[in-house]
Amino acid sequence: MTPLLIAVSIVLVAFDFQNLLSWWHGKLVSPGERRSSDFTIVVPLFGHPRYFDCRAAILPYQANVLVALEATPAHMQAFASELEAEGWRVRRIRMHAPNPAKLMKEGLYSVTTTYALRLDADTSIGEGLERVVAAVADSGADLCSVKVEAERPRTAAAKLQALEYRIAMLSRHYRPWMTSGACFIGKTRSLKLIFAHHSLWTPGEDIETGRAAHALKLKIRHADFVVRTEVPETWRGLFKQRQLWWAGSFRHTVVNADRNLLHLPLLTCYTLLAVFASFAFKWWNMIDWRTLPIEVPLVLAVYAFVTFVSNVQVRSRWMLVFPLYALFQSLVMPPLGACMYIVLARRRGRLGRYRFRYRRGPQPLPQPLLRAT
Repeated sequence: MTPLLIAVSIVLVAFDFQNLLSWWHGKLVSPGERRSSDFTIVVPLFGHPRYFDCRAAILPYQANVLVALEATPAHMQAFASELEAEGWRVRRIRMHAPNPAKLMKEGLYSVTTTYALRLDADTSIGEGLERVVAAVADSGADLCSVKVEAERPRTAAAKLQALEYRIAMLSRHYRPWMTSGACFIGKTRSLKLIFAHHSLWTPGEDIETGRAAHALKLKIRHADFVVRTEVPETWRGLFKQRQLWWAGSFRHTVVNADRNLLHLPLLTCYTLLAVFASFAFKWWNMIDWRTLPIEVPLVLAVYAFVTFVSNVQVRSRWMLVFPLYALFQSLVMPPLGACMYIVLARRRGRLGRYRFRYRRGPQPLPQPLLRAT
């Protein structure tokens, strides 16, 4: 094993122990007994009606739901009328290139409640939302991430994703700004401010919500509340999804490295050096092919041990094979994600640069929005 590999391995192993910080609940908002109905659930919907097939799961909250529907295609216009006949409140939105962030931003203009949630159309909410909203109000938070879990995982691909989600959600205890597009909660006025500084560039638009809040120095917390979302059941579906996710990661970490290095220096350096920059070393320079049959099982065993210890709160037998799943992603997906980003950037004619400033704190509205206002 080369000295460089040993040094990098020590750093990576040490960083992978970070989820031990999740035992700290300093930024965790737990529901109490008080309830509040002063909220609106905004559901961005575009593409096809089938994405909202599971709407029966949120039927108990129908009075609090606003469907922000991209109504340019004729079949979506017809679906909007169908939803209204079922009793759903719908805002029809027309736009050239729909995406969830744009729909969420437009939908917020129709929200009159103090708090608003973004909820993906394929995500379901359980009981207790009123108590969570009341707890968020008591905490004074401007934005709260929530826990997202996989909905009924059946295949091996889905079960590994389910474990991956649970591990990722632990990190929200100490990085609550890492918002998921499946669901987040915020003050309506704070969300309007956040989306005024949002690039509205996909992929990666969901985490940018939390990044913008972090740049604006808003109060961010993590709500101890679980929503469940659909995940790809096949390896092919998972591959296509992760290629887009890694394109978003490339945009955040590389294209916007200047602001991220100022706002989040440790996490950005880790991602740049350990993921995007080091994949070349992993493939060519850091592997001693003569000792590979011994080193690989040893590294995988160590990583499985680290995964179990640092994430014992969500322990699972799938942790035995999780290192192979993570290794494939770290070796293969970063360059593919970068290529996907380049394709999307050329197609859209813009890079997806952040709209907030280098210095953290309250910031004026961007000029185009200020003129429109």
